[in-house]
Amino acid sequence: MKIKKGDTVRILYGKDSGKQGTVLAIDVKDNKVVVEGMNVYKKHVKGDGKKKTSEILSIVKPMSISKVILICNNCGKPTRVGIKREEGKVERICKKCNKVIEVIEKKDEPKKEKKVVKKEVEKKETTTKVVKKKVNKTETKKE
Repeated sequence: MKIKKGDTVRILYGKDSGKQGTVLAIDVKDNKVVVEGMNVYKKHVKGDGKKKTSEILSIVKPMSISKVILICNNCGKPTRVGIKREEGKVERICKKCNKVIEVIEKKDEPKKEKKVVKKEVEKKETTTKVVKKKVNKTETKKE
């Protein structure tokens, strides 16, 4: 994702369109973003009269990442984000002013090699035993 936690974003459409806020959380799996103070809903909680009290909670709900656009730190304009990769570094670049927003350094991790282990299977000699059953035959004579 090109938008990260801590970025300043502007809401493009919806009930909070035109407002700016910082990103609190991102859900990569569902492509959702939680922006501070935006998309706030009220939830009424009923108390039981003993321990719980009735109250109205303000809940910040996640919104689709397509509803927000990044605000560049350098030029202060809403912009799309470009990515430039060079020798173990990844840079996020503003498409309007072509300046670097953030540099991400990747750690050089050694590639894990798959070890191929061949197991030697011992061939067991199988012997077949022929079992002969003795059957007692008793003859009955009819007289």
